[in-house]
Amino acid sequence: MTAAKILEENISFDKILYSPLVRASETARHISEITGVEAVCEERLREQNFGKYEGTERNGKEFHEAKKNFICSYDGGESMFKMAQRIYNLLDEIKKDRETTYMLVAHNGIARFINSYFYEMSNEEFASFGVDNCTIVAYEFGEE
Repeated sequence: MTAAKILEENISFDKILYSPLVRASETARHISEITGVEAVCEERLREQNFGKYEGTERNGKEFHEAKKNFICSYDGGESMFKMAQRIYNLLDEIKKDRETTYMLVAHNGIARFINSYFYEMSNEEFASFGVDNCTIVAYEFGEE
C-alpha cells in the first residue's frame, strides 16, 4: 500500500532511513526497489528497549505504571528520555541537511517521538499518539 501511494501521489524524497526492525527494513527495501532511492539502516530509529519488560504484555499493570516514569530504564533497558535524545539528535542532524529530503521508516514508538519533535504535545497526547500501518506523515522543519 505504501509503495503504491508513493507512486500514485508522486511523493519524492532523496534518501530513506529505516529502523533495524524486520518489518521496517522490509518496507524500506521495497520502497527503495520501486523508487530507486537509497535506503540506509539508521540504528537510532530502533524501538525502545524495555529491559525487564521485554517480551511481556504491554498492558500489564506493573509495566503500565513503570511507563509513567520517563526517567526509568526498566532495569537494563532504555528510558524515554534517552530514547527522545537519540531521536531528537537524529532529527537535528537531518534538519541541518537542507539539500536532502528524507523518508523515515519506523514503528509507532518512533513516530510518537518524531511527532513530539515537531509539535507540542501533552503527556496524554504523547501516550496516545500513533499512526496506522503504512501511513505517510510529512513534517517540515521551520526556518533557523
